[in-house]
Amino acid sequence: MSREELLHEEAAAWSAFTDVLQRVPADRRAEEGVVPGWSAHDMIWHCGYWAGSVAGQLDGTGDMDDHDDAYWDALNAQVVEEARTMSWEESLARSERERARVREALVEAADPSADVLEEFGDDTFVHYQEHTAEIESFLSG
Repeated sequence: MSREELLHEEAAAWSAFTDVLQRVPADRRAEEGVVPGWSAHDMIWHCGYWAGSVAGQLDGTGDMDDHDDAYWDALNAQVVEEARTMSWEESLARSERERARVREALVEAADPSADVLEEFGDDTFVHYQEHTAEIESFLSG
């Protein structure tokens, strides 16, 4: 996929993600159950955080080391705890900044590896699509 195609996919998936977030009633935003133990509010920063992580890989400042599942589970738990210290609006704003950062990093990357380009897709639009579907299911359940 070209950079332009990746950026297009990311934009479309982010739009769908934020559209479904707008449908979450204020009194259900912190309600766990989107996935076990996580709320729609948690998902906002989770997606923003991972977009920022890919930005770090693209600009050379991020962690590209292989880690085991326990490491990633612990990191995701920290990300959720951080999300819970933010308001809904702050989570969205910070996630938008990380989203802008990853898009800029993709545009500016001199010669990103195929692995990093795949990671861009996995941690942006594929990730947003996954959580959009989970939030939609939560809302209809």
